[in-house]
Amino acid sequence: MTSTPGRRLARAAVIATCAVALTACAMSSRSYNVTAVPGGESAACTTLVHKSPQRLGGRDRTDSDIKGTAVWGQGDVILRCGNISNVPKSAPCSSVDGVDWVVNTANTHDGTKTVLTYGRSPAAELTLSERVNDKDAVISKVSGLVSGLPEQKTCTRRG
Repeated sequence: MTSTPGRRLARAAVIATCAVALTACAMSSRSYNVTAVPGGESAACTTLVHKSPQRLGGRDRTDSDIKGTAVWGQGDVILRCGNISNVPKSAPCSSVDGVDWVVNTANTHDGTKTVLTYGRSPAAELTLSERVNDKDAVISKVSGLVSGLPEQKTCTRRG
């Protein structure tokens, strides 16, 4: 069966449409492995995300369609807010600008660092990719943002 110019044009249009759709999917916040957190739709999390800067760690913010999250760069910095408690209470913590943080060792590997606020509800989780050079400066900046989250307790075991 021979292909007519009309069929070739239709086939090219379908291929182009698929390419555009795949590109759009690749650019969505879900492509950065951002997942929702229970409680992310709370007023405190909404306020935290709303207050988040347009630039962080030298990267532009990408609006996320997932409640309680903010993303900068190509997923280089991810902030999630909600009912997060997957870090052992015995984990050593550090205070940065008045906010206690623990390192989530289960999610810290290959140059990526994940830290979680300690003693705050809702909690904030910050994931920094290996491409972020000054992780401490980013954590310090975010500490100023999350200091408004209600604090229930402070660290007893400093690391």
